[in-house]
Amino acid sequence: MRPAPLALLAWILSIGVAMAQPGGRPGSQAGVGAQQPLPIFGMQGGRPTLTLGDGSLTIQPVLRLDADFGGFFDQPRYFSDQPPRFLDSNRRGVPEHGMAMRRARVGLQGTFLTDFSYNFTWEFGQAPGSQFDPVEFSRLYQLQAAYTGWRWITPRIGAYTLSHTIEFSMSSFELPLMERPSILIVAASLASGTSRLAIGGEARGERWFAAAYVSDGTTTTLNDGRQRGLVGRTNVMAVDSGWAKLVLGMNGALQLEPGTRGAADTIRLRDYPELRLDPTRLLDTRAIAAGSGYAVGPELSALLGPLYLQAEYQRVRLDGTRGTPDKDFWGYYVTATVPLLGAPRRYDRSRGVFIRPRFEELNPKANEWGWLELAARYSYINLNDAPTRGGSQGIVSLGLNYYPASRLRLTLQYSNGAVKLDRPDRSFQAVAGRLSFNW
Repeated sequence: MRPAPLALLAWILSIGVAMAQPGGRPGSQAGVGAQQPLPIFGMQGGRPTLTLGDGSLTIQPVLRLDADFGGFFDQPRYFSDQPPRFLDSNRRGVPEHGMAMRRARVGLQGTFLTDFSYNFTWEFGQAPGSQFDPVEFSRLYQLQAAYTGWRWITPRIGAYTLSHTIEFSMSSFELPLMERPSILIVAASLASGTSRLAIGGEARGERWFAAAYVSDGTTTTLNDGRQRGLVGRTNVMAVDSGWAKLVLGMNGALQLEPGTRGAADTIRLRDYPELRLDPTRLLDTRAIAAGSGYAVGPELSALLGPLYLQAEYQRVRLDGTRGTPDKDFWGYYVTATVPLLGAPRRYDRSRGVFIRPRFEELNPKANEWGWLELAARYSYINLNDAPTRGGSQGIVSLGLNYYPASRLRLTLQYSNGAVKLDRPDRSFQAVAGRLSFNW
């Protein structure tokens, strides 16, 4: 763990403990023999909550589990000159399956000084294709503090997921499909994404949203103090009628000092086939010499009656160095969802995205069956710009999301994709599922 997250955690805890003491608030005086308030245990927002002192410090548990399962089939025959098969255990020609603990997060969250919030979460999820090992794969996922006393703006500092692009502005628990499109993973890898050290915040109004950050590297990548960047996102609700909502926006990320340990002034772009069951990443530019890099693109989201539409385009440009030419890559996706049980998605102005609606949890006696959503997406990414041949990928995905309760989700997904490479292409079909618990 880096010194910065450690210092932030120590700061949060020291202030919180001080505020929990009698007279701990600034300007207050503890009376002689004053009785110390007892801790209070109760429920807030559906979570068990410990309240210390006069309410200046609250502590809640954080638990997130995503168990993935599935398999790939209809892959080409395996020949020596072909790329590796997904989930191929040397049983060539036999459909393969796998399981993975995609997320296993444990932590604490709460408030201190009344108007400040904090979140400290550790990740124990496994790498694709590996056995679950909470020691080998444990890492810091989030450590942040935010000021929530202003209605229109929320300053934030620490390591967290930056509000960059539509899908990185919503929780993974709310995504229409199991994974974010590859073009967003590639764009976010420059200066945003998850577990990114940053200072900045989000602002919002009745019909607009904006976010801006100064970012550093991630908590999971050794980068020798490099990867400093700038990230921003803004949108406006252009149409807001009874049956239609249209939100238009732009987002961008700029990496000013590329490089990782042992590979300064380089950027590598790659991703999985939009599933995390297998370690194979056929999309891969390898390390590209670059003095800087940026990703920028428009975004659109709309609600037309029960139908929800979402689309983003990203252009990724790497500025060459050491005599290498500039590189241009691009991609996009289009997503559509419709509820089969319950209301359509609703707009969350605090984050500038459409999220699942409020619904009655599963209760057959009351004729309540939870919330069920059908989702479809086409995504495309092109990482080819001569002489760099990172490959191109197009994937059609269909999914069902069922929420029997607000903290429980079951997803079933079918994907049909093709990765075009300079060597023989890799086409595939996949059926996957996920059981999620978010508390």
